[in-house]
Amino acid sequence: MRNFWKQHWFLTTLSFLLVTGLSVGLLGGAEEAGRYLGWLKPRTVTAGVLLLMSFSLDSGKLWAAFRSPFPVLLGCLLNYGLVPALAWCLMPAQWVPDLRLGLMIAATVPCTTAAASVMTRKAGGNDAISLLVTLATNLSCFLLTPLWLRWTTSTTVPLDLKEMMLDLLVAVLLPTAAGQLLRAIPPLGQFATRYKTEISTCAQVLIELMVLTAALRAGDKLHDWLHSAETPQGSPISVGSLLVALVSCAGLHLVVLVTGWWLAGRAGLPVGAQRAVAFAGSQKTLPIGLYIATNPLTFGTTHPFAMFPMLLYHTSQLFLDTAIASAWARGDAAAAQHQSGQNPPGPVPPSSGLAPGSVTTAAQVERGQPGEPTQTR
Repeated sequence: MRNFWKQHWFLTTLSFLLVTGLSVGLLGGAEEAGRYLGWLKPRTVTAGVLLLMSFSLDSGKLWAAFRSPFPVLLGCLLNYGLVPALAWCLMPAQWVPDLRLGLMIAATVPCTTAAASVMTRKAGGNDAISLLVTLATNLSCFLLTPLWLRWTTSTTVPLDLKEMMLDLLVAVLLPTAAGQLLRAIPPLGQFATRYKTEISTCAQVLIELMVLTAALRAGDKLHDWLHSAETPQGSPISVGSLLVALVSCAGLHLVVLVTGWWLAGRAGLPVGAQRAVAFAGSQKTLPIGLYIATNPLTFGTTHPFAMFPMLLYHTSQLFLDTAIASAWARGDAAAAQHQSGQNPPGPVPPSSGLAPGSVTTAAQVERGQPGEPTQTR
């Protein structure tokens, strides 16, 4: 139980807070809850999340990826080209206008700031590539996200392109750049490296508070809609519409992930780069998506349920990519074990630095791990 909680605490509490916020809002308690959560302004919380994530992001390995930029360019093209284009095609399949808009929001935000590198590293991939795709897409989202949303939703939603760009510039670009600048100060950089897990956890807690306030707002809108004097038949969202949105989000993520992996392989990139392109090209970040979906300047007032596809996309990508990364890691371990079985262990050479009289596999020598002492008869 402890291991499960340690590995899945974020998804577990995220689901709990989502259900709790919707339930409290639906029962008419949003105003009372707002007295305690009113200080959580979307722009401030989003800036705080991105500052913490950028501060904990180790960009020292990025220069290696600059020597061979093609995988990074491919990942960016998938993330900000193929994903929005496919989502645009899936918009008519959504049953509710809020979910159509929410799907485009989820597709046009940048790559996630943490999960892409975590999954790439877990799968044995090149995390320098995923880190650079993360930075490139996050630093350009203030321009690309409003353009995509304007092109794909302008016929149904009035969108002030200039105002949205300036808003994202303040809420996204500045805290991201500030986090990296703070990390460049040696004592702060050492602190960020030492407490990376704790800093990431604080950022995740802020994300969950954003989800709670957004769920409260959506539940309150649903409460008002149900108790209106002119309540129409049916419901603004239904279980069926949410299932369609879930399948669309999960399917979109998987299609782009497989496409990125296949294109990188066809281009002759090494396995590590293929996996980095697959994850970084298909993952989307949660805080920026929630900020856009709940921002009164965009869809927060008129489309309160636009946040659901972002939550569905993020949750499904975490579950799917965890399974994929684990499968790739198990495959590598099995291949290494098979190879070591074909090359039986022998005595350790004196230059290896390992204990005399030990035996080791080729993989252990490469990792610098000590071998097993030989048994004498």
